[in-house]
Amino acid sequence: MRMRRLSLSLLALTLLAAAPSARAGDPMFDPTRLHELRIVMDPNDWTSLQREFLSNQYYAANFSLDGQILQQVGIRSRGKGSRSGVKPGLLIDTNKYVANQEFNGVKKLVLDNIIQDNTFLKEPLAYTVFEAMGIASPQIAYTRVTVNDQYWGVYWLIENIDKNFLEKRFGEKEGNLYKLEYVEDYRFTDKGTDPRGYFPIFKPESPDNPDGTGLVKFVQTANSAPEAGFAAAMAPFLDVDKFLTYIAVENAIAEQDGFLGLQGMNNFYVYQFAGTTKFQFIPWDQDTSFVSSDFPVMQRVDTNVLTKKLLADPAKKQVYLDAIKATTARAMNAAFLVPKIEAYYALMRNSVLEDTKSPGPMSSSSRAWKGSRASSAGGPPPWPPRSPDLVIA
Repeated sequence: MRMRRLSLSLLALTLLAAAPSARAGDPMFDPTRLHELRIVMDPNDWTSLQREFLSNQYYAANFSLDGQILQQVGIRSRGKGSRSGVKPGLLIDTNKYVANQEFNGVKKLVLDNIIQDNTFLKEPLAYTVFEAMGIASPQIAYTRVTVNDQYWGVYWLIENIDKNFLEKRFGEKEGNLYKLEYVEDYRFTDKGTDPRGYFPIFKPESPDNPDGTGLVKFVQTANSAPEAGFAAAMAPFLDVDKFLTYIAVENAIAEQDGFLGLQGMNNFYVYQFAGTTKFQFIPWDQDTSFVSSDFPVMQRVDTNVLTKKLLADPAKKQVYLDAIKATTARAMNAAFLVPKIEAYYALMRNSVLEDTKSPGPMSSSSRAWKGSRASSAGGPPPWPPRSPDLVIA
């Protein structure tokens, strides 16, 4: 793996001292500001990254965020279906070449290229709804990205789910963190007693080689326990009502590629608290939310082992339905979402229109956007705002 010393010719500012660890509301992820992230790297490396965008090859670079500089970081392409050689999604690893190097207390930063959401709105809105319902979610902000002084478009700057996130949100970080890695249509079925049978799907993030017996027991119990008393059987593994709230939020925001995804489970992390068998789900990659204005609240709940058995209990089904109602009352309504949409739109509209790398139609839906805003301003709005016609123009 190559490493190359780089000059700061394009970022000739003094390197600032390390700031306190990022936290909810940290300026680095300030959602009310359009940030400026500048990357300087060997032009041949950037060309190689674009050409080999399916590879996880790291390249050495320097970067700055809002004028604060860090040298000798690793940058690589990232994403699943969103991988692109035209507008690459990027992962910045501050620790790749310089041991224990951090940027404002974090070691990795995610730059989502936003090529699957022409509205440029879905993921930030989704996380605000999850947070409003008490579900810990990553911080997210808008940023302009330039590479070697060339503008590459508007990206989402997203907090990485790692030990920093865990300690900040849960007060601990030594448990087992897994990321759902989509490799098959999986719906919480039993894959045997060997943890290695689960790790292709539940990819270990921290530590690299966890004792997966707790995960195995969780899945196997979910499959073997009868419907009668199922919630009690799950209590050692889940805060059941909180998990049902998580699922309620997913369906309230019309998420078609999450825990109850159209093609199986996708787009979340799950954390096993240290020294326990308790797990908590963390949303991720929510740019396929808000897909329909009439998304059924019971969408696909009977296709997943865990949700099917939990909702077979009338009491737990009522918990779920109450969580849907609470989500609507608290966050999935015009009073909560319209000001955020208006603010995001004003913040990034001009920069999005300058973004020639995004593949979506950026000029054909101004009337749809303006019509939606006008409708939401007077009388009952066409809300929740789940229509795919909300495209920036």
